[in-house]
Amino acid sequence: MPDLASWLALLGRQSLALSLAVALLLLLRRPLLKHFGPGLRYAAWGLVPLLMLASALPASAPVLVLKAEVVTRVQPLLAAAPSLTPSAPGWPPLLAALWAAGAVAMLLRLAQLQRRYQRGLVLRDGRWQSPAGSGPALVGLLRPRVALPADFEQRFDARQRELVLAHEDVHRARRDNHWNALGALICVLHWFNPLAWLALRCMRADQELACDAAVMALHPGSEAAYGRALLLAQSPMPAGLPWAGWRSPHPLVERMHMLKLAPLSPTRRALGLGLLAALTLAGAGAVQAVGADATTAAPEIELKLDLSYRAGNETYRTQPTLRVAAGKRATVMLNGTPDQPTPGQLAINIEARDLGDDKIEVRTEVKKGLPLATVSKPRLITKNGVKALIEQGRDDPSGSEHLSLAITPTLLAK
Repeated sequence: MPDLASWLALLGRQSLALSLAVALLLLLRRPLLKHFGPGLRYAAWGLVPLLMLASALPASAPVLVLKAEVVTRVQPLLAAAPSLTPSAPGWPPLLAALWAAGAVAMLLRLAQLQRRYQRGLVLRDGRWQSPAGSGPALVGLLRPRVALPADFEQRFDARQRELVLAHEDVHRARRDNHWNALGALICVLHWFNPLAWLALRCMRADQELACDAAVMALHPGSEAAYGRALLLAQSPMPAGLPWAGWRSPHPLVERMHMLKLAPLSPTRRALGLGLLAALTLAGAGAVQAVGADATTAAPEIELKLDLSYRAGNETYRTQPTLRVAAGKRATVMLNGTPDQPTPGQLAINIEARDLGDDKIEVRTEVKKGLPLATVSKPRLITKNGVKALIEQGRDDPSGSEHLSLAITPTLLAK
């Protein structure tokens, strides 16, 4: 099932891109907050879906060349290592079924949490009202509305209510509900990756800090009133999953501390945006290099062959011309085909590599019999366009078997 296997490979590449992006952001989280503020740290989480998208797009030529160079250098080290890729035909359907079961389970669980929260809401006077003691929240995607607790007027004074509504307005203006929904969707698709769930939690926390900072920028001098509103909003919320709630996983002390941060200067803000753009470009190049198909970037080598094989009274000869990517294997068979094997069949695997300085390495593996068994693995180095000769059995006194293989490798393009 090649289509299913390709789809699973894409899922694996995207999970790898997600993991790399989250690991990088977790390392940079504290420095980003210290030097560029909570707004940029929240914006940096956009790196996760961007790198996942980059892993699914065709790689550019420079990325493919980098990939080919890396593969050429490390492939000899990996050749002897056991393959971890499942090759049995039953693996792709099994893995796909396991993934689908987990994704459906996660989707149903999130939908259940959302329904449980929404069951506690009551529509009164055109506004959603949540149970008393809960926190304000922005609910919905197409037409997001603020859900206020039943005791909103009693719990918060006029100034605090103004700041609470400003907080939710920032959520609405930034379309935070849509970003939260995208994060939840990524978690559903990559339910098996714990970094996806950690990223969603950290992103939601940074979202609240960035929202706090935005409200303080719009209402300077309101730190004390806003801090008291944070304290009053900390009572437990009903179980559920509102898209954007007033509370966050951040400790209250940390949110209170953020209120004292000085606004960023235009220079610092521009520097932070430049750093974020550089991280995005570098990360996109890295994940594309990991997932790119190196065969399109590897140099092509033309192999002109003159193969002669004598076994007893029978002599077989062929003169094919092959064109393969450097480092990729080509196979020539005599007296048999993969579909119609014979006891006297001969198969020669040929692999050519560009060594630079106009030198080409040619590795061969000679197999014969039914089933095919390796007889020898001749290796030679020749110059570009210069014929090289491999012979076996020339010195056999009986003269019953003789193999002659002339190879003329020509480097076509890089």
